[in-house]
Amino acid sequence: MYLLPKPISRLVPALLALTLAFAATPGARADTSPQLIDRIVAVVNDGVITQRQLDEKTAEVAQQLQGSGETLPSHQVLERQVLKRMVVDKLQLQTAKQMGIQIDDATLNDTLNTIAANNNMTLDQLHRRVVASGQPWPRFVQNIRDRLTVQKLEQREVGDRVHITHQDVRDFLAQHANQLDPGVEYHLAQILIPIPSAADPKQIEAALNKAEAIRKQAESGTAFSKLAIADSAGQNAFKGGDLGWMTSDQMPTYFVRTVNVLKTGEVSRPIRSPSGYHLVKLLGTRGGKQEKITEYKARQILITPNATLTNAQAKAKIERLRNEILHGASFAKLAQANSMDPGSAANGGDLGWLNPAQLVPQFSKVMESIPLDQLSQPFHSPFGWHLIEVTGKREVDSTEKMLQAQAQNILYQRKRAEALDIWLRRLRDEAYVDIRLAPSSDGKPAAAAS
Repeated sequence: MYLLPKPISRLVPALLALTLAFAATPGARADTSPQLIDRIVAVVNDGVITQRQLDEKTAEVAQQLQGSGETLPSHQVLERQVLKRMVVDKLQLQTAKQMGIQIDDATLNDTLNTIAANNNMTLDQLHRRVVASGQPWPRFVQNIRDRLTVQKLEQREVGDRVHITHQDVRDFLAQHANQLDPGVEYHLAQILIPIPSAADPKQIEAALNKAEAIRKQAESGTAFSKLAIADSAGQNAFKGGDLGWMTSDQMPTYFVRTVNVLKTGEVSRPIRSPSGYHLVKLLGTRGGKQEKITEYKARQILITPNATLTNAQAKAKIERLRNEILHGASFAKLAQANSMDPGSAANGGDLGWLNPAQLVPQFSKVMESIPLDQLSQPFHSPFGWHLIEVTGKREVDSTEKMLQAQAQNILYQRKRAEALDIWLRRLRDEAYVDIRLAPSSDGKPAAAAS
């Protein structure tokens, strides 16, 4: 339970981009346009999205884009894109609520503190900066909680159902090991032109033609980021389609072969996936082969809050266990009797040799910082409250291990990305969604009820 859940490994950077980019330019622009009485612009199952909510979110996204130097599309285009994103978000949050998925305050506070630390701020400074940007602090915090909730939902519904066997890894390495370059990262951006799940040939052809037309615009000099903001159905549309830096293990299957032959600055031809047609732009590459890593031998006691154990009680229990160990109690025996990590409790908490890159940040940070054979202070991660002790440290030739780990991650991330696309499309297709936004002046009609 100490291992890093794949989507959570990139959650904090994603949250930073989504929630702090707009705060880089203090002072939200006042809306001087005539104010209309609030109305419903979309019905999503038994929930609604109002014009006021859409206006607020559109203003946030516009400020985010301006703060990052992007050229804004027309208000109508941006508003329509924002509404699409809000519909998907509401569907996911509705599903999470039905499944009883919640984010406890400790996890939320950990994330807020991490966001502050990654921006060289205290939490109080982060608070002041967000408020100065024009966004109320409670709304900022709720946005973070919602993002964490969606990540947890996606992991439960998709990530946890993706399984990679040892034979899968062996087969993959036999075919592709010579093509892998551990450590190489690719900076990518994408534009996704969606295709309905039950699309007919004409709809598929229309999507392909649109993708080709957008590619020609990009090749003619129109900024790829501007095209993404205006037309992409991808979750990173409001970041100009920027997917950030990723290794081949983090790319969908249908990206890898194309990216391998792209030169920096090039835009791919349309790539078909279960979701639609993708245009991928290679913004840069970095890194190279890495042969050695530092591994740590550690043991832990994990106490996880649950329906009968509150977060405060879990923290108090881990503190009590630490005090008992300091007064001579056996770490191994207390781990066997109390630890809630099924993978290590029976072994006295022994986790074996660990690669920090495979752990949640809270765990790896403590593990790498404490001296050998010294008990850590209790610390919190998405899995609960930990108490750890590092009993060994070594430098290892990791080439073979990294290839195996990379193959494992490539297969996992590809299957997960493909399964997530299908799951999100099914979620949207099975929902009742009625878009009541007026047709835009660019001639693109609002979607009908479904």
